[in-house]
Amino acid sequence: MTTDERTVRVEVVWREPVDEGEVGLQDKSGELVAGTPQSDGSVRYEVDVPVRPRRGGGGLDFAGPHVHGSAGERFLYLSFRRPGEAAWFRRSKILLPESAPESAATLRATVVDVSGSRAGLDPAGWVEA
Repeated sequence: MTTDERTVRVEVVWREPVDEGEVGLQDKSGELVAGTPQSDGSVRYEVDVPVRPRRGGGGLDFAGPHVHGSAGERFLYLSFRRPGEAAWFRRSKILLPESAPESAATLRATVVDVSGSRAGLDPAGWVEA
C-alpha cells in the first residue's frame, strides 16, 4: 500500500440467511470468506478492503481481492455453492457506494434480499460505523 492508500473494514450482515450450502463473500480467485453466525440469527461477513485515490481524481476507490467491477460500480459477490462442488449455483452482487468514504474505518450494510442477481440492502444502505 502507498501512503495514499488505507484499509476499510467492510461488514455485510445477512439478516435472514437460508441454508443453501456454502455461502460467503467471494474473492477474485473464487475462494469464499465464510460468515459468522450472530445471536439474532443473522450472519456477518467481514473483509478488509483497500481504498485509494481514484485514477483521474474524483474521490476514493475500493480495491483488493474481494472487490469486483469497474470504478464507480464496485461490488462484492455473495456466492452460493453446494458442499463439495466448485461451481456456483447463484451469486448476488452487493453494490458498494460509488466512492469510498474519506475517513471511516468501517462500513456496514444489511442484506435483506438475495433472490436476484443484485442483493437488496436495508433502506439505510451503507453506514459508517
